Amino acid sequence: MKATFLTLCLLAYLAGAAAAQQKPVTVREGDIMRGPVRSVRVEHAQYVRVGGELSEGPRRHVATSTYTPDGKRQEQERYAPDGAVSGRRVFVYDDAGNEIEHSLYDGKGKLQMKFVRRPAEGERLVYKGDGSLRERRVVSRSPDGTVVEQKVYDGEGALVERSESKMEGVVGIVKVYGPDGVLKRSGEHGPGAAGGHQTVEQSYNPDGTVFGRRVSAVTHAGSAALERVTDNDGHNPGPRRTRETRELDSRKNLSKVVKSVWNEQTGEFEPKVVTYYAVSYYD
Repeated sequence: MKATFLTLCLLAYLAGAAAAQQKPVTVREGDIMRGPVRSVRVEHAQYVRVGGELSEGPRRHVATSTYTPDGKRQEQERYAPDGAVSGRRVFVYDDAGNEIEHSLYDGKGKLQMKFVRRPAEGERLVYKGDGSLRERRVVSRSPDGTVVEQKVYDGEGALVERSESKMEGVVGIVKVYGPDGVLKRSGEHGPGAAGGHQTVEQSYNPDGTVFGRRVSAVTHAGSAALERVTDNDGHNPGPRRTRETRELDSRKNLSKVVKSVWNEQTGEFEPKVVTYYAVSYYD
């Protein structure tokens, strides 16, 4: 009996020690925040003209994210202008930081959509609020591992689109095809000027001609800031030229983002909205 008791104590000790040694997840798939994050408060402010000069308007609390100490669960609430909860998201991650579940709720707490990842099968399933299947994504690799293919099916099992991703030197290339095999979109991401990087995205007509093109160039302004300038030529609705300036905290997480739009009359970028991120940490 004494030996059994000692064995149980040893097993309990080892289990506790193993749990204590398990490090929290600090890099999460799809999450812009890194490290042992406890919470993030997000505020927006529009720029308004006062006396002919642009100035920052009042801030509005738009979202709050909270993380569990192990970093494997994130809950995000978004708020309407009157302060009421307009929506909620719940993210669940595995030990490697992969997103394995993502649920969307409306302001009243009703489930709207749920994403479930099945790593062993290479699948990501999307369910409607009523539990019926909306979409299925299947990822596979070529035998040599150089090409990643993703197929997207609707809830009935019909192919919606297929994409291929691969590296050519230091440039990542993605091509997206329709169910008929016709190229719909493409993207290239690689090194840019001054140590930054550049992304080129294109949309295609059925005959293969380009109808939209967007080029985003990111440059670094020191260790705590970066700038993204995007030229949009019909790739998607929106202004033709924009700039996004980001400031980072000591942990390299976002602290401030200013979005500006090119003013053709003045020949300058004009700030439109600023977003503040107040991040707290467990350590």
